[in-house]
Amino acid sequence: MSGRKPVVVLMCIVALLLQLGCSNSLDNAAIEQADAYYNSDADYTEFSLFVMDSNQEPIDLSTTAVGRKVSELTGVKLKTEYISGSDERTKASFMVATKDYPDLIAPHNEYATFRAADALVPLDDYIDKYGQNIKRIYSEQELNMLRDPVDGHIYYLTPYRKNSRLLYPSSGFYLPIAVLRGLGWPKITSFDQYFEIIKNYVRANPVYNSEPTIGFTALTDNWRIYTLFNAPNYLAGNPNTGGVWVDENYEAHSFMLSDWAYKYYKKLNEFWNEGLLDKDMFTQNYDAYKAKIASGRVIGFYDERWQIEDAIDVLEKQSVFDRVPIAMPVVFDGVDNEAYNGISVMGTGAGVCITRNCKDPETAFKFIDKMASEEVLKVVYWGFEGVDYTVQNGKFNLTEGQLRRINDPDYVHKRGLGSFWLFPHPDGGAKFSDGNYVFPQDTVEYMDYKYKDYEKEVLEAYKLTSMADLMAPPLETPYGFVWDIPIPDSEPEIKAANQKASDIARKYIARLIMSTPEQYDLLWQEYANKMKDAGYNMADEFLTEEIRRRIAERNK
Repeated sequence: MSGRKPVVVLMCIVALLLQLGCSNSLDNAAIEQADAYYNSDADYTEFSLFVMDSNQEPIDLSTTAVGRKVSELTGVKLKTEYISGSDERTKASFMVATKDYPDLIAPHNEYATFRAADALVPLDDYIDKYGQNIKRIYSEQELNMLRDPVDGHIYYLTPYRKNSRLLYPSSGFYLPIAVLRGLGWPKITSFDQYFEIIKNYVRANPVYNSEPTIGFTALTDNWRIYTLFNAPNYLAGNPNTGGVWVDENYEAHSFMLSDWAYKYYKKLNEFWNEGLLDKDMFTQNYDAYKAKIASGRVIGFYDERWQIEDAIDVLEKQSVFDRVPIAMPVVFDGVDNEAYNGISVMGTGAGVCITRNCKDPETAFKFIDKMASEEVLKVVYWGFEGVDYTVQNGKFNLTEGQLRRINDPDYVHKRGLGSFWLFPHPDGGAKFSDGNYVFPQDTVEYMDYKYKDYEKEVLEAYKLTSMADLMAPPLETPYGFVWDIPIPDSEPEIKAANQKASDIARKYIARLIMSTPEQYDLLWQEYANKMKDAGYNMADEFLTEEIRRRIAERNK
């Protein structure tokens, strides 16, 4: 297809948009024209990609406008499949047993499973020969951090880069705006105060929209129960480092039997017996949990922001702004620090890997490297000039209409904006060689637009410029996240102990919370004995070694 005529048409559309103020009808015309132009049926190399991450909303990467342009720029078309359900372990084990691998795989939590099965292609030589874009955005030190601890090879380029400036706290103990406004906008930091506020509010407001007000709930569906397991560690002032906390000597310690855990579940037990805890907490699935938050009748819960964004979107679309939850940096009394904004370092979680079944791994790697090029990154994250952004004097800008659209999840999904994030990309806040930000979210226009009027009320009340400023700044650790350290198959006893301890915790924490007050201490002792018998902290020594290895690699 000749590019001359469509480009002229696009230029005319852009001129009309500028003349007529970007009306919705002209916006739609520009989008449709861009879609038509980039709907190419060229003969591309096709690779299959399987995404193991059950968090990801399925999207056919090659059929969106962004995806089609990526194919045009790279010469590669992806045939993408996503895991069905949330049992990543079972799916990975089946793939390994049958050796039915796609060309490319994003293994998520099952990297160690595929690595142990020798299912993945080392990338070291390809990076040296063809990785010019990868070496531009990953330093030698960062590449060393991605080396497999067993054989020292690199099998993926992690997509878990340093964050952009945070718009919202990464996690926290939430309360609705209505509650905070009614109390005069206090910053809640005390564990006891937080739960007392909930108790008092529910007593004064037992019904919301003809349904019982829920004092506190928690997410317990499948692997997402980690939020219930991890909350005590946050209350003790620690960041999310998986199932352990790390001391000043870089030694890992499981906190599952800590005094923090005892105290937190004891409080939830108190709430259960007073009728303030969600009675469906241990039986509802993730969708039901989000629906309850979206109903506006839940007062308190702990979670990470990304898991509740769908519920917040529902509340916003219904204009029920006073029930939108706001995160608070709650800690136990006597704790002086908190880490709810998490850790801001490059993680080492798995990105896209090439499998042994790929017939042309060299071309596959060249495609992965091309995904890290500036011309592809501009399309992936910005979209199309004149449609998704404008350029004035070389600077990328976002009109009000464009800002509105990139904040619309349906539009972003349909267009495919940002949908290739599993592939290599720079840190948040990075800039292209022309001085423009890699990510629109880092621009001043985006930051100013993102907050809605009800959020601006919160910002003004707390004298903040960012909602994330309710919490301490993100931490930088010399060892990364820790939660992304996989236990290899070469450590079967640790893996077995971890699984057994997780099963025991899931069962007993529910029993502890739902027990009578008189039963709590006896059940806790029973729980502790079973966890110790299972070797609940067997991974501590291994994780300590890995933490110290990471520090040594980073310091090379």
